[in-house]
Amino acid sequence: MGRDAIARCHGRFFSLSVTPLPLGRHPLFACVVSKKVASKAVQRNRIKRHFREVVRVHIQKGINAPPLVFVFRAKVGVSGTAFADVFNDIGGLIDKMSNTRYNASQ
Repeated sequence: MGRDAIARCHGRFFSLSVTPLPLGRHPLFACVVSKKVASKAVQRNRIKRHFREVVRVHIQKGINAPPLVFVFRAKVGVSGTAFADVFNDIGGLIDKMSNTRYNASQ
């Protein structure tokens, strides 16, 4: 597996790495929250629940994402953040990467 990310971008609360998938696959989304970001499991799970809700809303909106793996890594300041701020940050990163064209030969 060990694929390298072809693109990275950073938001206020999350960093996003993108890796290509074979053609014909649907985009995949993952969220990584380390113990350095949120020391308690309750906090880490809350951040992941917010992440899943944002992705669900964007999929329902009909993002036109190429077959990519979107890996979000939470940053230190996200722990006590309001849902609207998380929504705007993740949504902006998804839109930014969905509109970028990639030259990945498969």
